[in-house]
Amino acid sequence: MSDAIMKCSKFTLGLLLLIPAVCLAEDYRVDTQKKFDEIRTIELQPGDTISLKRGMTFTGMLAPRGNGSEDAPVRIGAYGDGNRPVIHAKGNHLAGVMLKNPSYWEVDSLEVTNTDGSDQDQGNLFGIYVLVERVEGTYRHVHINDCYVHNVNGMVAGKGRGGIHVHMKKVKNSKFDDLRITNNRVENIGGVGIGNNSTCAKVNLQKDGYQAINLWTRVYVAGNRVDTTGRNNVIARASKDAIYERNILANSSRRDTGHSIFCFNTDGIKIQYNEAYGNVGDTDNKDGGGESDRGGFDADYNCINTYIQYNYSHDNLWFCGIMKKPTRNVVIRYNISQNDKHGIYFYGFDRRKQAENVHIYNNTHYVRKGLDVEVFAEGRTPINSTFENNIFFFEGNGQWGPNATGINTVFRNNVYHNIEPHPSETQAIVDDPEFERPGKAGFLIDLMTLNELRGYQLRSGSPCVDAGVVIENSGGKDLVRTPIDTGGTDIGAFEFQKTASSIGKGQ
Repeated sequence: MSDAIMKCSKFTLGLLLLIPAVCLAEDYRVDTQKKFDEIRTIELQPGDTISLKRGMTFTGMLAPRGNGSEDAPVRIGAYGDGNRPVIHAKGNHLAGVMLKNPSYWEVDSLEVTNTDGSDQDQGNLFGIYVLVERVEGTYRHVHINDCYVHNVNGMVAGKGRGGIHVHMKKVKNSKFDDLRITNNRVENIGGVGIGNNSTCAKVNLQKDGYQAINLWTRVYVAGNRVDTTGRNNVIARASKDAIYERNILANSSRRDTGHSIFCFNTDGIKIQYNEAYGNVGDTDNKDGGGESDRGGFDADYNCINTYIQYNYSHDNLWFCGIMKKPTRNVVIRYNISQNDKHGIYFYGFDRRKQAENVHIYNNTHYVRKGLDVEVFAEGRTPINSTFENNIFFFEGNGQWGPNATGINTVFRNNVYHNIEPHPSETQAIVDDPEFERPGKAGFLIDLMTLNELRGYQLRSGSPCVDAGVVIENSGGKDLVRTPIDTGGTDIGAFEFQKTASSIGKGQ
């Protein structure tokens, strides 16, 4: 071991004491490029730490080996004062930070780039890359927190590369448990900002039931800001009961089409409390072109029990996609769509008819004057869908789209303003919903409080109050966690607060 590497105490109780050797964890403190090079591929033991000095810049790929333990994870982080330590991989390495076949690892407080500085395709590059390959097992406790990953590759497409990715390859019976990607800033990324995938995980929908194989557990992706990506901002795959929440998803898919976030091979995923905006593409084909797959959210196929709830979509081409390849039990509820530019719902793979049990309720859709918007974007055909307790508010004249009647699609108890009720509507309310201050929510809202969305709360006397259908298993709360009055459910994303007059005034 080089003397240049600073260490915290590691010592052995001598055999003279007739006690087995005990090793305390080491802290490898790195404050020069030479030290960085010496520890780049070091093998670490449980409890060991690599600490990079704040304010310093290092070049190359940090790819240490080994594993931690449940009581003593291995950590990569920062020490000292100032800005995060920076790792520049310069487009010459697979990643700036790479973990291979890891369990019990934590990465925190780093800045990582990986580009040669051009806008060209430099290969399958990553900022932070976690890879399981060839070694079977259940991999546990990989946490990536508070990192700034940016300028990875040129501004190029591709779903299997990008900012922070976790992949399983060449395994047949493996999974992750306790994967957390939190509070990171990921921007100017070629490929996908945050993604995961597994070659051995799958959801197979069958006529009676379904089969879930090797789905990852305790997956939590939260508090991240992902901005300007060549493909999707986030792809959520291969998981059981994963939660993706309070993420800012901005300016997705600059070099190919793709929804800002979508799920694939998932069971029970919750995509909630996120803000998505700026997924608009370029109709002159300068950045991917075309208009397919350019919404904020997407319930994709090979998924079951998908919840897209309590989100804010604005200034995308549309709010939400629903794929018509095999997907089942999709719930889209208590979301706000504001000024999405071309449509509201997009049914993908339009010739397919395999989406089942799509329930869309208590969403508020607001479209300002001057936007040419169809409820069903690009003339797509809804299928096997029930729309209840939604508000469709157009300042100008709204349109449904040429195939809006759909297949087995039913509307009930929805409110319509400047758009005719859907042909299937059984209990239409054609009226002004009387919002407090609509159309003013803006960008980069506080995703903890969602206070900027309170302009869509209902005024006293609104025709939406107590006019909704009671929904079983509705989650029991509205967008800002107000309990739903089961005796008098309201229409839209906000439940009118009858006993708190100071709330609901557009705080």
